[in-house]
Amino acid sequence: MSPDSNSKNDNSKNDLERRNPETALVKVDSESEKQFSPLSRRQAVSKRLKNWTIRIGVLSVLVLVIGFLVWRSNRPTEVTTTQPKLTPITETVASSGRVSGTTETFVGAQAQGVVDELYVKEGDRVKPGQTLAVLKNDVAEAQTKQAAQAVQTAQAQLAQTSRGPLQSELEAATAQARQAEAEVVQQRAAITQAQKTVVQQQAQLKQLQAEQDLAAKQLARTRTLAEQGIVPRAELDQSQTDLQVAQERVAAQRQAIELAQANVRQARASLQSAQANALAQQARARTVQSGARPEDVQVARRRLSEAEQALDVARQQAANSVVSAPFAGLVTQITAELGQSVGAEGVLKLVSGELEIHVDVDESNLANLKVGQPAVISSTTFTGSTFEGAVTELGPAVDVSRGTIEVTVVPSAPPDWLRPGQTVNVNIITAKDVARLLVPATALTRSGDQTVVFVVANGIALEKPVVTRAPTDAGVPILAGLTGDERIVVDAAKVTAGERVRVAGAG
Repeated sequence: MSPDSNSKNDNSKNDLERRNPETALVKVDSESEKQFSPLSRRQAVSKRLKNWTIRIGVLSVLVLVIGFLVWRSNRPTEVTTTQPKLTPITETVASSGRVSGTTETFVGAQAQGVVDELYVKEGDRVKPGQTLAVLKNDVAEAQTKQAAQAVQTAQAQLAQTSRGPLQSELEAATAQARQAEAEVVQQRAAITQAQKTVVQQQAQLKQLQAEQDLAAKQLARTRTLAEQGIVPRAELDQSQTDLQVAQERVAAQRQAIELAQANVRQARASLQSAQANALAQQARARTVQSGARPEDVQVARRRLSEAEQALDVARQQAANSVVSAPFAGLVTQITAELGQSVGAEGVLKLVSGELEIHVDVDESNLANLKVGQPAVISSTTFTGSTFEGAVTELGPAVDVSRGTIEVTVVPSAPPDWLRPGQTVNVNIITAKDVARLLVPATALTRSGDQTVVFVVANGIALEKPVVTRAPTDAGVPILAGLTGDERIVVDAAKVTAGERVRVAGAG
């Protein structure tokens, strides 16, 4: 054969071996058998058989696992179902509320003054008309004394006018008239001096305010320098102290101005009294000189009546300095201390003894709320005590920001531990013994913005939207969505809509 023929035969032989590895393996084995002994050949065959056995076993296990998983994935989910129960329940709207008084007010006097006496403390219960505090009003007291003196003068004048004059009376009347005129002059001088004092105090206040402004500017400058590290911290502290001292001086000067202005008012009141007294004394002197005349007696009587009326007004103004309780209630806050100047803001806060509870309820419950509905009230602090109340008022408008409406509940027999400002739990009873379908809470789930249950139809879990109320111990009430004949899945968390299911216990 030619070399080319041998080469072609070798190539054909190699291609055959590539296409049929077993042939190549037999060839190798044949060559191996030529090279090894019979014992080595048996060991090689045994090893190859063992390897093929392991491969077949692994493949069998893998096939079994895949088959189990396929069977498990196609197997329906086992579920437990129940039928909604028609049960009579008591429906409530639950929320928390805050206790307050039916009437709450800051009590003070009609007049402005300084707290001189304080007869109550926080927590005291008071009766209507009880004196709570007394304010010291120097002007009112001075006016009362002056009015009383004017009455006495008018009484004396009437008595003297009614009888004939004596020489001693003439002299005395003249002297008293002069003395009254001198007192008028003195009171005018006192007013002038008091007004000067006010002007001086106001000028000093402007000076102190200027010093305060300067101290504030200095503090700002020093703070900037301190932040930059140019001046030490001690200098900043000193600037703060200087500003505080300047502020205290301004406050003290303002109080001094108020006192000086009060002195001016008092001096004016004294001047009015002195002028009235001077006129009375002059009239009396004339009356004594001319003798008693019917018209003079009539004038004296009229003046006496006017003086008595002025005294009544002065006493009434002085009485305005007395702080009295406008109604029975509980003192919850003292807003002023002894020696403190107060005005219309009041001395203390008084809460009426009749308590009420304000509850914010979601507007979705508005259709179920009515005035007169009973309520059960409790507290997380006093767990063993509950009491009853009733809805007395529904808010006129809904709070737009929170979507709630305020409901007022008045307790019928509040316990001793109930206090204004306290937070309590309120359950408003909207219906008693009303028949509702109840389902377990686990049967409900959310789907989008709806509450749904799952019903089983032909082995498929289907969603069914429902409308619910607040849960009870027996279950969740269903207002709409179920007829009562359905079988619903007890544990809705186990299934999804459209999933194949199998009811436990079913064939």
